[in-house]
Amino acid sequence: MELFRTQHNGTDMESKQFVQKRKMVAFLNKSEGPLAIPAICRRLRLSVPTGTKLVNELIADGIVVEVGKMETDNGRRPVVYKINPEYAYTIGVEILLKRISVSVFNMEMVEVFQKKDNEFVLENTPECLSFVVGYIGQCLDELNEKKDRVLGMGLGITGRVNFKTGESYNYFNFLEETLTEHLSSKFELPIFLDNDTHVMGMAERFFGKARKEKNALIVNLSRGLGMTVISNGKVVLGNQGFAGEFGHMQFGESSKLCICGKRGCLGMEVSGYALEENFKEYVKNGEKTLLLPEGELRKVRYDNILQAAKKGDALSIALLHDIGFKLGKALGNVINLLNPGSIILGGKFVVASDILADSVKSGMTHTALSQPLRACDLLFSEAGDESGGKGAAAQVLYHYDLI
Repeated sequence: MELFRTQHNGTDMESKQFVQKRKMVAFLNKSEGPLAIPAICRRLRLSVPTGTKLVNELIADGIVVEVGKMETDNGRRPVVYKINPEYAYTIGVEILLKRISVSVFNMEMVEVFQKKDNEFVLENTPECLSFVVGYIGQCLDELNEKKDRVLGMGLGITGRVNFKTGESYNYFNFLEETLTEHLSSKFELPIFLDNDTHVMGMAERFFGKARKEKNALIVNLSRGLGMTVISNGKVVLGNQGFAGEFGHMQFGESSKLCICGKRGCLGMEVSGYALEENFKEYVKNGEKTLLLPEGELRKVRYDNILQAAKKGDALSIALLHDIGFKLGKALGNVINLLNPGSIILGGKFVVASDILADSVKSGMTHTALSQPLRACDLLFSEAGDESGGKGAAAQVLYHYDLI
């Protein structure tokens, strides 16, 4: 951990070797596979003796491991090396309105621990924060000896946050210190905070369908609506971390009052919340649906409506088509602005991708210019419902330039 979590204050030669080791570890961890020392030295512009010395020291520290020999055309079989995947671990915490999860990954981003509470309810109260701290602490205790090799903790939370200062504006905003300062003091770990949409986008950027795309839009369509913008391979966060507030862009066609205090926000018409409200309004006006025999109208949630649409419920399908078309029109405008190579739709609505796809594309044709539209692929995420935990954990490796 000291290689990344501390600053070296030794002699000039020691400091130089310290930096060289960090660069070597970062390079190896980003590589597609194991590498021989000559290849490592060429990339890092090191002499072979210096590179060999550094590799041997990293092996002695348990950071690098030898993984066999590589076949070559000239008959030589050089030894190849990679990062020891169990050298360090990164933690991803996702705090949503109705779920908290803690995931732990090794250096290859293979999950080695996961725990979640689907009965959790996020509230802006000291009691809720106390529960969160206790829950994370319990998970850390369950890691046993791995706990001492944790590099840091990434946290994705619903609402607006300032990734630079570590402030959460919607939840736990009663603290006299920032949320990251509070959690860092509790767990004695570096904490990296962002919103739930950005951490989902981080997972898609490094491990999903945006992995090889330099310019992409990743849409989080669940109960709310958000976006992660990838530009030149980098996640665009903006000056304070508010970039991607897609749901608060004035693309809406109604005058419904949003929780932000404005009218005309797209999220009031394109979101799980909007789907619930529209469904209830139509049913009250006499529309028939397959859902009602299963429970009272007030208990119907947007994920129930998504499942009903999958089963062929006409009302649910019609409402999804309407949301898809409005989403497409809004995305068409963003295509004109940013010219992305792909748009990846993620979040809970992905389960109805076969219903949404055509209506989203139809909406896009109404607003997007033909050339950038033809060059943009509409894709649906396969990262899964719990990708936010992986994206949150990836924040740690991203901070240390390890991915």
